[in-house]
Amino acid sequence: MKNKHSASSPLTTSQIPSGFPQYRTQMFLGFAIMTGLYCISIANFGIIREILQLPPSAPEYCQSQPGDDASLCWRADLFAFELVSGLALMWCGYKGFCAWHIKKIQKMIPNAPEGRLFGYIEEGHTLTAVSTTFQLFDLGVSLLIPEQRQLLFLCHHIMAATVSWYGLNNQYFHYYGVFYLGCSEISTIPLVAIDLAKFFPPEPGSNYDFLVQAICGPLFAITFTYYRVILWWTVGYQMFRDIFHVLRNGNADRMRPGRNHVLYVMMLLNLLLGALQLYWFTIILGEAMEFLGVGANEDAQGIEGKYQESLEL
Repeated sequence: MKNKHSASSPLTTSQIPSGFPQYRTQMFLGFAIMTGLYCISIANFGIIREILQLPPSAPEYCQSQPGDDASLCWRADLFAFELVSGLALMWCGYKGFCAWHIKKIQKMIPNAPEGRLFGYIEEGHTLTAVSTTFQLFDLGVSLLIPEQRQLLFLCHHIMAATVSWYGLNNQYFHYYGVFYLGCSEISTIPLVAIDLAKFFPPEPGSNYDFLVQAICGPLFAITFTYYRVILWWTVGYQMFRDIFHVLRNGNADRMRPGRNHVLYVMMLLNLLLGALQLYWFTIILGEAMEFLGVGANEDAQGIEGKYQESLEL
């Protein structure tokens, strides 16, 4: 969607209003679609699991379920949650990858702090709208699922929603939004398959078991390390330098009068979310070392298991 205020200059100005009205209808529709898909998946889960030949859920996810056999169940809510989350975040990862690595959005804005903080990028604008919508959906659904209703989960969703909304409402950080709301979700793509295998364990030696262990597990570890650890802090360092630059020279006040608080909130949340990435990275690293030490068959989701206990992103 083209920003009508961006035609005359690659830099936005203090005249730019909230970016929300341009996407209001799409956001409400997107929220309705995600909610509808979640509900439809649960309502038709019996058919879905027959078509996909899903095995029963792992016993640890059946304890809270009604029935005579507490160790045998099929968790429709977990499947629906992963389905909707996976589709939304895979789209964000794809959008971010194309913009960052292929389209090279760095060339679309002035190579200056003002360009990276205030420059209009269509993909960045879209990602702030999609991410805000998804994080609100994710937060609401997480309250309904015991495994997702954890303090760390909920805090993460609130912080991610705040970052997305601030970028959308104030039309800040389109350049950085492409990375943090798009590229950082690339590791989610293999994580979706791992999650489903964790909730619905495949038969050992099956093709899906091989896909999870031999391909998705290592791919998740590599992409997480690259995007959520190495690039997270590299890009974050540049963002902090840009913010301090526009605060010192007064351009923050000139280009977004009365909105300097957004810059401080973004820095704080970037540090908190970055600390969470490092925390999860230590878990992934420890699990990877254990995995290599005990052999490939002892822990089907070794690299991802404890990470998933802390977050679904």
